Amino acid sequence: MANTELIRVEERPDGRLLFNVRVTGTAGRIELPIAIRDQGSNTSNETAVFQCALDFARELEAAFRLRLGVK
Repeated sequence: MANTELIRVEERPDGRLLFNVRVTGTAGRIELPIAIRDQGSNTSNETAVFQCALDFARELEAAFRLRLGVK
């Protein structure tokens, strides 16, 4: 099972927040930078970042499956 960490990197002047999502698993580690608009609370910001990461992971899985010819 993978371990997922969320790291707040910086707040940008345009009201956007930059986070890094770090996923560590048996196959290695990947770190994704994700920028979102400030949602008004830490909980809402974390939810938005994790939702973006989950959507990206789903798209990535679909792309890998297509490339490998797996259905």
